[in-house]
Amino acid sequence: MGLGLIGLLLAQILPADVAVAVPALVAGCAILAAAGGGLPGLVVGVLGAGVAPLDTPVRVAIAVGAVAAFERAQRHRQSAERVSEAAYTDRLTGLYTYAYFTEAMRAETSRVRRYGGHCSLVVFDLDRFKGFNDRYGHAAGNALLARVGHELLRLKRDSDIAARFGGEELVVLVHGNAEQARRFAERVREHVEALRVPIDGERAGTTISAGVACFPTDARDARDLFAMADAALYRAKRLGRNMVVLASDRAAVRTAAAAEAGERQVRRSA
Repeated sequence: MGLGLIGLLLAQILPADVAVAVPALVAGCAILAAAGGGLPGLVVGVLGAGVAPLDTPVRVAIAVGAVAAFERAQRHRQSAERVSEAAYTDRLTGLYTYAYFTEAMRAETSRVRRYGGHCSLVVFDLDRFKGFNDRYGHAAGNALLARVGHELLRLKRDSDIAARFGGEELVVLVHGNAEQARRFAERVREHVEALRVPIDGERAGTTISAGVACFPTDARDARDLFAMADAALYRAKRLGRNMVVLASDRAAVRTAAAAEAGERQVRRSA
């Protein structure tokens, strides 16, 4: 029997002063039913003739209490979900964390391997960020990072995943091929180049470099995908910064990858 029909029957059975509440209670039951719970049957049963020893006001009170208990449980669940989301979100930039992103990248490369298509990784790094912090202070550096994070969220598509990978290194997993990822990275580069944050009466900013790699074109798995994109980023730094380099430039990128092991720390402090 549908909830609408039950509501009509209850409206006929219950006294007029109680029957006026039936539509609201039945609507609540419909919501609970959609959530997959067994509470609607309990509520309707209590309201109807299923609990004969209780008079109508008591049945209504029990039903309302049951709905209230369910709502409290829902609020607790939603609160737990917010806590879980916060654990995977970088508080400064609003981007996902390293832990969340690595799992997402493994899942996406597995999906592409199974069903076909492409996914691409863009690794960004702010240029001369250590010098920016030394000159303007860490508070200014944090403000700049927060603004860049906001730009990534604004410019990416809903299907893309952006994260702070550590320090001033940011990453975006693009659902598409290398050319689509390159165009996205170029838009980010242009916006960051024009970006300025107010600092003690002046406005300051910096530039950003990016490396792009595509799976499965440039890489065999998620780890290889990151290595190739990071090597492309290193090449962008070596070529003068403020540019986007593709991993498909294989000769240049593999040369950079070979040199990176000994110079990675130098690049991170540039």
